[in-house]
Amino acid sequence: MERVMIFLDNSNIFQGFRKYDIKADYEKLKNLITKDRILQSIFLYEGVVYPMSPEKKNWYEELSNRSGYVIKASFDKIVSSGAIEKKVDINIAIDMISLAYENAYDTAVLVSGDGDFVPVVKKIKKLDKNVEIWAFEYSFANALKEEFKPGNIHYLDDILSKIKI
Repeated sequence: MERVMIFLDNSNIFQGFRKYDIKADYEKLKNLITKDRILQSIFLYEGVVYPMSPEKKNWYEELSNRSGYVIKASFDKIVSSGAIEKKVDINIAIDMISLAYENAYDTAVLVSGDGDFVPVVKKIKKLDKNVEIWAFEYSFANALKEEFKPGNIHYLDDILSKIKI
């Protein structure tokens, strides 16, 4: 049976949820992505301003305890809007590639449309791993889209009604 790991760039997809004015149920999102496959792990990456708000802390605890998410928050001062994001992207890239080398999954699921992940996707494919992507259509970088077969592309836009709170 296929083993999957999900790498969710929350800063990236949260903007889409805000654009469509919905609150998403991350448990439902996890289940829709996993389908009938074996979920090895699900990671949520996000740049966080320190100190963290009590609401954010509670949300992370609930995701971790109820839904099994591994929270990978990067604490950073806001220097520019890109400073936190790049750190998050690097953390995702390191985890995706190192876990591929460790044979921890058969399929990496990237939940982000960020074009910065093109080299990561190429490397994972060279390691004979499958990669699929879940992204909002409006923010899906063309350079990243070109790296995927149509069956490995999934649009979050198409499942909004299924994950809405």
